[in-house]
Amino acid sequence: MIAGLVLAALAAPAAEYTWSAAKVGAPSGGASPAAQEPVVLRVMTHERWFAGFAYMEQVTEQFEREHPGVKVELISSSGGSGSRDKIKFALAGDLPIDVTWIDVTEFSSFLEEEVLVDLQQYFDADAEWHEEEYFASILAGMKDTRGHLYGLPSTFNPYVMYVNRSLLAEHGIAVPADDWTWDDLLRIARQVTRDLDGDGRSDQFGVSLTQWLQAITPWIWQNGGRLLDENGRVALDEPATIEAVAFLQSLLHEEKVASDDATFANQLSVSLFQAGRVAFYGPVGFWESYRFREIQDFEWDYLPLPRGKQAATAVAMRFYCVPRTARHPQLAYEFVRALAGPVMQRGLAQIGNGVPGLISAARSDAFLDPDTPQREEVFLQVLDGARFMPIRVNWAEIQDQSAALLEQALLLNTLSAEEACRRAAAAANESLQRRAQIRTRAPLGKGWFLAAQALVPLLFAAWLLLRLPRRSRRGERHAWMFLAPWAIGFVFLLAGPALVSALLSLSEWSPVQDLDQARWMGLDQYRRLAADPTFHASLRVTLYYALLAVPLQLAVALGLAMLLQRPARTQGFARTVFYLPAILSPVILGAMWRWILDGDLGAINSGLAWLGLRGPDWLKDPSWVVPSFVLMSLWTVGAQMLVFLAGLQGLDPRQIEAARMDGAGRWRRFVHVILPALSPILLFNLIVGLINAFQIFAQPFVMTQGGPGNESRFLVLYLYDQAFRYLRMGYASTLAWVLLAMVALLTLVILRTSRRWVHYAGRPR
Repeated sequence: MIAGLVLAALAAPAAEYTWSAAKVGAPSGGASPAAQEPVVLRVMTHERWFAGFAYMEQVTEQFEREHPGVKVELISSSGGSGSRDKIKFALAGDLPIDVTWIDVTEFSSFLEEEVLVDLQQYFDADAEWHEEEYFASILAGMKDTRGHLYGLPSTFNPYVMYVNRSLLAEHGIAVPADDWTWDDLLRIARQVTRDLDGDGRSDQFGVSLTQWLQAITPWIWQNGGRLLDENGRVALDEPATIEAVAFLQSLLHEEKVASDDATFANQLSVSLFQAGRVAFYGPVGFWESYRFREIQDFEWDYLPLPRGKQAATAVAMRFYCVPRTARHPQLAYEFVRALAGPVMQRGLAQIGNGVPGLISAARSDAFLDPDTPQREEVFLQVLDGARFMPIRVNWAEIQDQSAALLEQALLLNTLSAEEACRRAAAAANESLQRRAQIRTRAPLGKGWFLAAQALVPLLFAAWLLLRLPRRSRRGERHAWMFLAPWAIGFVFLLAGPALVSALLSLSEWSPVQDLDQARWMGLDQYRRLAADPTFHASLRVTLYYALLAVPLQLAVALGLAMLLQRPARTQGFARTVFYLPAILSPVILGAMWRWILDGDLGAINSGLAWLGLRGPDWLKDPSWVVPSFVLMSLWTVGAQMLVFLAGLQGLDPRQIEAARMDGAGRWRRFVHVILPALSPILLFNLIVGLINAFQIFAQPFVMTQGGPGNESRFLVLYLYDQAFRYLRMGYASTLAWVLLAMVALLTLVILRTSRRWVHYAGRPR
């Protein structure tokens, strides 16, 4: 992986082209369009799998008609949990992307890495650009500290509260006024919360609370708190913030009037609000109307968030901008303008994607739809108190860092609000200090990495030249000829990049930067690892999973193999059925098992309920989340089963028959004959299973993103976060080498101890 990024970063960027017939008179150069090949404008979009893609295509077709000879190529970034990271992969590989989207919470990070084109010069030169046509407070979220504008909004989403009007009416409660308060929320929630089935646990709630940092910040601001102090320090540990988080914690665990289903990971699942069992849902944006419009069983509406000491809300937003890899920045600017124009803005508003940044579209019937019973104007009314998280800080990273701690307070109730806020602030400020410290370190220089990449093939070539003359046998020379393709691949694609990774583990480098920007850290990365609580949690979780999963996988695989070795008409079909899950995509398996293990609507708990049993909340309960992954891992033991099956078919039946004749029962024949004969295969499957257990990634990435808390943050998932979400390839390399060392050490221990229990045919015991 690292080698691919290194090689991609060294690739020469394509030549820049400027459209001479463009409306914008920004600085330009180059030949006329007639002398050029057809221009391809590559646009990374997130609307590919949504209804909004039709409007994207409409804008594209119109743009191509207005710019003959220009072809717009739409590249989808939509998908699973990692869609936000795809642009980083493209930037790391220096891929020619002309227009992309980014989340506003990551704007600071992209500015710091200097990977965005400052579009202010294009706006200044554009006679048709009128800034007053857009909401000023929304454009502010895309400006740097100088006031330079870097993009235009796709749509934006002020956080509001959704209300089930029918449920309130059923309990004789009037819908609150727009100036309702925290006390009103608590009073109504107490009246609505009910135990409907008489099992002693509430299953109808007053409020379903969203629990990620951006959704929590409105409560902080309403209570007079702040995210940053005047010195740029993260202020999550100040009293006003602690008091706000404590209020939310009390709703969930003391008053018990709030449900815990509204986590970030559960946004695309069927919620309690959709089921009609919650009076209020939020804070959340307009995007939820995308799926809530299908609700037929009750009436729902929007409300401003309840007020604390003051009115305030947060704004979520994705906006289109131009990355530094753009080959045609002027054309890219024009396409950004087109994406923020009436066609796209009105279209996205109609389907419920968000609030248009274009004022005329936001105040049109496309958004303020008179045919719907909901009050879309609420999203415009709250703009006066709407804020973005300060652009001086990468809030996407801080949100990820604080998520586990906030979950421990709000979801699990294992930390007090004060402790969670204090630790979240400490982690965030430590991260900010580390970034500042890295910038003070001297650049290492690209030459060291190139030398490391070249050193391994040079050493290998020298060893080969010294060895071959002494081994002049013709057969050996021919053997080396056949081994050469593998040896070349090993040296250039594994050993060389591994040495580069070792050097990176002593440095810090963002993969979206050139290798010249790598900073020498020495052993600081390893010292940081020793004191990193998230690493310790990841190590504990990974070891726990391996300890449970590997023995169970071996037992189940061997049991299936012994069962399927018996002659039967359906033997071939059964073997195929058990093997197929082993070759399915782990992402598909993760998505399927996320539904199977759902605490409310999953297949397992539904089956247990049919038997009169209450199943656990598999993916939310810290006691069950790792066993859930162990259970899922048993679904893919087909490959180990086939290896055991081959070993069983190779057994000498005379030995088994001799044991039977001597009076040995089935268990004694299994323990004293079959297992010793299969011990080499058992050793092979044990080592492979152990390596796979330490490499688990796709399933937790899709299913839990490391939660609840850090209870499913496996080592490789944490490594991925450091490398591709936080752009800390040096620390990720440190994690990778520690992971390699642990697996190698455990493998060595197993191999050394195997002499006592592994028996090879023909070798004396």
